[in-house]
Amino acid sequence: MKQTKNIISFFERVIEDDRLYPSHISMYVSLFQFWSLNRFQNPFRICRKEVMNLSKIKSLATYHKCIRELHCAGFIIYSPNYNSYIGSLIEIIDFESEVKDKNKLFQNQNLLPKEETCFYVPMIDEVELYFTERNLLPVEADQFYSFYQSINWKLCNKKPMKCWQSAARNWISKVKKYQTII
Repeated sequence: MKQTKNIISFFERVIEDDRLYPSHISMYVSLFQFWSLNRFQNPFRICRKEVMNLSKIKSLATYHKCIRELHCAGFIIYSPNYNSYIGSLIEIIDFESEVKDKNKLFQNQNLLPKEETCFYVPMIDEVELYFTERNLLPVEADQFYSFYQSINWKLCNKKPMKCWQSAARNWISKVKKYQTII
C-alpha cells in the first residue's frame, strides 16, 4: 500500500513540474517495476539494457540523461557501476516515509532549476555514441573529449560548460566544414 502512495506522489510531482518529459516518466515507471520485482528493497541493482527495453528508450544518451536528471531531481538515488556484470544501484525515494529527513534537500527543492541545468562530465562512451550517431569516427569523439577534459570542461571565456552536447555540435560543425574544404 505504501508503494502505491509512492507512485501516486510521483505522478503528482510530474503534474506540478513541466521539465519532466515522457522519457523521464517512462524510465521512472520502469525503475518502479524493477523495484517491485525486487520486493521493494532499497537499493536494488539494475541492468541498463533491461531498463532501456522496458522504458522503450533506444538511445544510450537519452538513458543516461534521464537517469541523471531523475537523480538530480530527487526521485531516485543513482549509484552508477561501470561493470556491466554487476549493474548500477538504484534507490527509489520513498516520499511518504521517515527517509524525508535524509532527503530534505530533495523534498524541498522544485526539481531542477528552470534556467540552470545539472551539468555532468560525460563518460567517453556517451561522447563516442553521440559522435557515431552523427556519422563521425570515434577518433573525433576522443579528440573532443581530450580537449575539453584538459581545460576542465570550461568554455573559451573560462566560464563553466552548461551542456557538453552543445559544445559537441559546435565541434562537429567545424569538423564537417573543414572536411568539405578539403
